[in-house]
Amino acid sequence: MIDQPDPPGAIEELRDFLSFAVPLRAADLAYKIKNWGYSRDQAVNWLTGEAERAGLVLGARGDVLQFSDGRPRVGRARDRVAVTAGELANGVAAAALIAQLDGRPGVTVIGDVYGIADPPNGATKVPGQRALSERPQSVPHEAGTA
Repeated sequence: MIDQPDPPGAIEELRDFLSFAVPLRAADLAYKIKNWGYSRDQAVNWLTGEAERAGLVLGARGDVLQFSDGRPRVGRARDRVAVTAGELANGVAAAALIAQLDGRPGVTVIGDVYGIADPPNGATKVPGQRALSERPQSVPHEAGTA
């Protein structure tokens, strides 16, 4: 009998999800900023609102991402997890774009750096910034720390 590898832990699953979801959401937010013709200040104000909204959802429902009895979620429970995870990705993406508008490469979440290669109006393009199709840079961290 062949030993199966242990499934990834919750943190690794969350990192994998964010590595796909955040760049897509950040690109969508940057596209909207460019299309709507927002100035740098308008972009920062709008992105701050997006990040705050995401924080409110995480504050109210973040426990659905932290705690599980291991059974598959269905119906409303599944929807609550999907909406909460989506808001987490939206909040990280908005924070990353705000950081880039302030001249930083992005934000670090669970040891990974998030930012986009083509930041919105007024943002400094950071040399060596990863392409959207690449996994975020990992920063050495200890398991269980955020």
